[in-house]
Amino acid sequence: MKKKIIKLTESDLRRIIMRIINEQFDADYYDIILDLYNEVGLEGMTDEEIEYLKSGGESNVPERFLGGDLDIDFEESEDMGGLDRFKEIMDGYNHKVVDTAPDGKLRIVFKDRPEIMEQLEGVVPESSIDVKQGYIIVVVPENWTDDIFGEEI
Repeated sequence: MKKKIIKLTESDLRRIIMRIINEQFDADYYDIILDLYNEVGLEGMTDEEIEYLKSGGESNVPERFLGGDLDIDFEESEDMGGLDRFKEIMDGYNHKVVDTAPDGKLRIVFKDRPEIMEQLEGVVPESSIDVKQGYIIVVVPENWTDDIFGEEI
C-alpha cells in the first residue's frame, strides 16, 4: 500500500488549528449561555440565545457574547509595540481564540480578572475590550492576526 504525502499550506494549517480551538470554545459558550438560562430562564434570554441552546451549540454563537456590535478598523492605528505586549499577555494567561464571529474579526477571550484588565490598558484600544458574563473579550486588530497565529502554530 502506497502512502500518500499530504502537503499543507500555512493557511490550511491555521484553518485546521482554528477548527480544533473553536470546537472547544463553542462548548465554553454553550456552558455560559446555559448558565444564563439557569439564572434568568427563557424570559430573560434573546431568541438568538434560545436558538443556540436548542441547537445544542451548533448554531451561530449569539452576537451579544461575541461583542459583534463593535465595528473597529485597526488597520492603520496600531503599532508593533502593542502587538508584542499583547502576545506577552496571551502567553501569561489562559485564553481562547474565537474566529467564528459573524463580522469575521478575531477575538481573544480571557477570564475576567483585574490583573488582565490592568495589563490590557494602553495595549489595545479600550473600545476593543468588552467584559461579558465573566469574560474579557478583545477584538484583535486585523493587522495583528497573522503575527498572533504565527506564534500559536
